Formats: sequence, structure tokens, C-alpha cells
Amino acid sequence: MVRSNPSTFTRDWALRWVRGSVESYLLGRTGLAVVEGRVRRAVESYGVSPGDVEAIVSSLLVDPLVGIPRELREERARPLLDFVKRLEGGGGSG
Repeated sequence: MVRSNPSTFTRDWALRWVRGSVESYLLGRTGLAVVEGRVRRAVESYGVSPGDVEAIVSSLLVDPLVGIPRELREERARPLLDFVKRLEGGGGSG
């Protein structure tokens, strides 16, 4: 749960942090477990919703500036999206 009502600045920072982390994961530079931890922290502590994370992943899947083929992005995004769905349901990583 969110510990306090985060400021707009804090939430915006967390959204950028998650976006950078997800992009790094899609590019193969950051491990899935690290990104899952960052996403969980952003959701629990910084006012980011699982829906926000899904939107970030979706935007990166169609972003032409991400330098890997779309098919590879989609393949790498699947386990992360599964994790986000578990967060929505109130579960964590198994």
C-alpha cells in the first residue's frame, strides 16, 4: 500500500524511473527480477498504479526509438506484464 500521499514530483519521478527500468529490461541491460523489484517499490511507495506500468510497457512496445525488433520486445514484455497483473490482483512475485 502507499505509505503516504506522494507529491506530484515524486510520482512523476517514479514513473520516469519505471519507464527507464522497463526500457533497460527490454533492451537486455537489466534483469527481470531487478525491474520487478523497482515496479513493486513504485506501486507500493510512490503512487504508481499497475495500470500506469501497463501503459508504460505498451508505449515502449510501439516506440520506434527502442532499438530492438518489436517481436523481441513483445517476447520480453510478457513476463513483466504477467507480474504487473499479479500486482493488480494483490499478489507479488512468486
